[in-house]
Amino acid sequence: MNPVPTGPGPGPGAEDEPYEPPVNIGNSHTEPGLRPTEDRLRRALEQDARSVTPTHRLEAILADAHGESFSSVRGGSSGSPAGVDGRHRRWLIPAAAATVALLVAGTLWAVNRPPVQAPPVAATSPTASAPPSTAPTPSGSPSGIPTQTAERPSSAPTASASATDVPPPATVPVSVPVYFAGPVVAGIAQVRLFREFVTTAAGSPVTDQSRALAALRLAMGTPPAGSSYRSAWNGVSPQSVVLGPQGITVGLSSGTTSAEPLATEQLVWTVQAALGKALPVRFTLADGGPSVSPGHPATASYTRPTDPMAVLAQVAPIWVDEPARGAVVTAGAPLRVKGVASTFEATVEWELLRDGRRVDRGVTTAAQAAPARAPYAFSTRPVPAGSYVLRVFESSANDGSTVAEQRVPLTAR
Repeated sequence: MNPVPTGPGPGPGAEDEPYEPPVNIGNSHTEPGLRPTEDRLRRALEQDARSVTPTHRLEAILADAHGESFSSVRGGSSGSPAGVDGRHRRWLIPAAAATVALLVAGTLWAVNRPPVQAPPVAATSPTASAPPSTAPTPSGSPSGIPTQTAERPSSAPTASASATDVPPPATVPVSVPVYFAGPVVAGIAQVRLFREFVTTAAGSPVTDQSRALAALRLAMGTPPAGSSYRSAWNGVSPQSVVLGPQGITVGLSSGTTSAEPLATEQLVWTVQAALGKALPVRFTLADGGPSVSPGHPATASYTRPTDPMAVLAQVAPIWVDEPARGAVVTAGAPLRVKGVASTFEATVEWELLRDGRRVDRGVTTAAQAAPARAPYAFSTRPVPAGSYVLRVFESSANDGSTVAEQRVPLTAR
């Protein structure tokens, strides 16, 4: 707040000078005899104005100012001449009021005036700060200014692939014949080979060799869930398949020490079926071992038998080709079944189980009776939605016991 400027004080002997009327009340000249009073009044008003907190109390302030002015005049201020009459007092009242009004107005203007914008500070000043930018803050940079255009990425950027990164080879789904080893009937010791068509991934473009390698991986891998098949190739993996004009060469990481029967025959049947070639099969072992499996030296060649009785000594009497294991079939429609069988009088029996209970059953015949192997087919009644197990089997003509069977879980939707 800027105080009201004070006029020069009275000179020497000013109190003894005779009274002279003011030349003009409207200008800045003051009656000489009132200068001490005016100075005191200004100082008092200045001191009060400094302590004033402006509010809407102009009338009260004017009333207080009038009272102080009258008391100063009536009390015979030391700066007032003794002979001041009523005319002088009447002049002092409006003068004091006008002074107070000017001071109050100045005070109100000084307090309520709009803030003055500070001049821009040079960029080299330690207190200078750059004006806030309206451009979006780069993602990830700290910012105290909220912005709707700056968004954090949903995930951190990934490093660019190096020149040594090699994408995995492309694969396509293929259906391949796989031979699994398992008991002819659940719970008995007699083991035979069961053929199933399994959908798996093969390297693209698909070749006879890639199909055969994919089939071998399935045959040597973990048996399908829910089956009674067994694996003799734990820890052993197929590495290559080469088809030549005179034979097939299968590369294995090693041989197996498992005493599981038909271990080597399982691989021979699988690779020949996948290639569609009944050519002799030789094995190469990466570890240089002497045997493919116990009793099957790595130096020998192997092929599937052609005599029907010899075939029955290796493969199961009944296969189910359709539906595949774990298939989803159409609910409300008949279930169509196809397969291959070698049974007495070509008789093939079947039943459909739901939660262990038989919901449908029937009998069909294969194209030929044992020892030949021949196709069969049949259809069930419409199948409601649910989970089922299809059981195709052969019963003994002597006591009705199960001679051979194949079980396939499926779902109707």
